Amino acid sequence: MKSTLHDIVNTAVSSKLTCQQKLFNLANIAERLVDPEEVLGYSEKETEYIEKGMICDLNEGYAIYRPRYIVPDYMSFLKHGCKFLDIRPPEDLDELLDNLLIFYHHVPSITSFPVFIGPLDLMIDPFINDEKYDYIKIKRFLNHIDKTITDSFCHADIGPKATNAGKMILKAIVELENPTPNMTLRYDPDLTDPDFAQKAAAACLKVSKPSFSNEKMYRKEMGEHEIVSCYNALPSAGGAYTLPRLRLGTIAQGTSSLDELLNQRIPDVSETMLSMMDKRIKFLVEKSNFFESSFLVSEGFIKRENFTAMFGIVGLAEAVNHILYKEKKDEHFGMSSYGDDIAHKIMRKIQSIVNNHKGIYVERTNNRYLLHGQVGANLSHEDYSNTPAHRVPVGDEPSLPKHIKQAGQFHKYFESGTGDLFAFDQTYTDKPEAILDIINGAMDTGYRYITTYLENTDLIRVTGYLIKKSEAQKVADGKVVLRDTAIMGEGTNQNAKVFKRKIRR
Repeated sequence: MKSTLHDIVNTAVSSKLTCQQKLFNLANIAERLVDPEEVLGYSEKETEYIEKGMICDLNEGYAIYRPRYIVPDYMSFLKHGCKFLDIRPPEDLDELLDNLLIFYHHVPSITSFPVFIGPLDLMIDPFINDEKYDYIKIKRFLNHIDKTITDSFCHADIGPKATNAGKMILKAIVELENPTPNMTLRYDPDLTDPDFAQKAAAACLKVSKPSFSNEKMYRKEMGEHEIVSCYNALPSAGGAYTLPRLRLGTIAQGTSSLDELLNQRIPDVSETMLSMMDKRIKFLVEKSNFFESSFLVSEGFIKRENFTAMFGIVGLAEAVNHILYKEKKDEHFGMSSYGDDIAHKIMRKIQSIVNNHKGIYVERTNNRYLLHGQVGANLSHEDYSNTPAHRVPVGDEPSLPKHIKQAGQFHKYFESGTGDLFAFDQTYTDKPEAILDIINGAMDTGYRYITTYLENTDLIRVTGYLIKKSEAQKVADGKVVLRDTAIMGEGTNQNAKVFKRKIRR
């Protein structure tokens, strides 16, 4: 939404933000001071749907000067170095880690921090010479990232094959217990050694990472890709221009029937958001000069042709529950086969609209924008009534087997990513093989992405990103915290009660 001059003053005098957080917030306010109808050519209806909360642009701004998500080719950086930064290819582990930390500082995104820092194990493993001393360096490197990239949308990948570096990374993240970087094991049972997968499952229980992505599914649909930010699957050496989202729970309000929702409201709002996406991308590519001025482009770390855009949704549960209420059904999403049928009708309608729209500057994804199960946010009161993606609201969760089966049927719609997460009690601490069995079963039902964690862990996955519950409490108490994601996570918990998810025993 548009910002005001009052937002500048309120941010400047805030006692709850660090200087760095104020700087980033002020920059975002500036992007939203301009008129989107004047700068981007938004129609009155497009602006109206943002103001009514049906469409959320996640505060991306209207003077767009960089893509939302950037996914550099880090292997090219290792091989060739970087002329712009005067960095030569590394010759040892010290040079590699130092070079990466420098490079990260110059990779922008919507957060002003890199949302992808590379396939860490594949980059590090060739430089391992002395595991004892190299482990200390890797652990320091990961801790440095957490303390300087103060935003846990920063993401690293490992796998699918086991490496010495991958094992050392798993050990380090458990010992550090840091929110950043977010992390994914690109999991393929045919390629991932079972012992390595169990080590990853054990780490995920303790520190909520790495999550497991379905490598076979993503590689089949996306080809060369990386998992970035929350759980977004995006083209390698490219990224995503933009990610707005439909608030389906808000859209459904005021409709009197499923027919009205499917054939009037959803088409109208979806087509409006697609038009907005076109205009945003057109400005970024044709007017911002990002692709003409960035060394990431000129040195081949990213290519404009490898970018796509993401069409997000939240609030599927609330939209379904609204229709169930209108039809006088005493049922709710997550525990209703009829509700699942309604949800599929909604998703198929949206999928058809999105797939039949010819996107601009997205040839890498066949001139289509990609559906995304968006994790949710705390940007307006409407977020109280829109559960992330297609998830079952906290408090309505069915038993674990039913929940996995219910959620898995919706993953197929979201080519650019979706995920589900489950909290377990302490009896699973010494049973990583049991967790791996659950993960394998989930992927057999069509899961793209799954996360687990223990009920008493401080480090918890909020929706797609990680925070410490102790940091969220500091935010609630009005104290300053290091990471802006802790501020977001506290707000999301107030909305969705994510700290109260059903414990699986």
